Amino acid sequence: MKDEKENIKLDKPLSKENARTKYKKLSPEEKEQASNKFEDLVEAKIQKAIADGEFKNLRGKGKPIDLGRYYSMPGHLRLGYQILKNAGYIPEEVRLKKEIEVIKEKIRKTKSENKKNKLLKELSDISQQFNFYMEYNKKFK
Repeated sequence: MKDEKENIKLDKPLSKENARTKYKKLSPEEKEQASNKFEDLVEAKIQKAIADGEFKNLRGKGKPIDLGRYYSMPGHLRLGYQILKNAGYIPEEVRLKKEIEVIKEKIRKTKSENKKNKLLKELSDISQQFNFYMEYNKKFK
């Protein structure tokens, strides 16, 4: 029976549920062997990536990792923000801060008083929102 298991070739990948079910049925020795195969596969992929030069031009290579900003963030927000960042989203206060800077630049470049007044009103509204978010976050520090 064990020889049959080793000779089975899969035409398509198993679903997560099917893979879990199969894994649960394995003996402890077979689980260890499967774990070793997985680790070997991961290690082989890493070594191939190194050989192909995929790790040569990583951002921040050779520099220490600064985790100060990460740990200065309130703990209740840290994980959520990290997940959002990895998904390509940014926190609302960061978006607002960038928008404030864009509006300030527009104000500097604008010659029309009417347009400047509109931009100043918009800047005031966005600054108020930004300050609200910052005050809210201070409550949890």
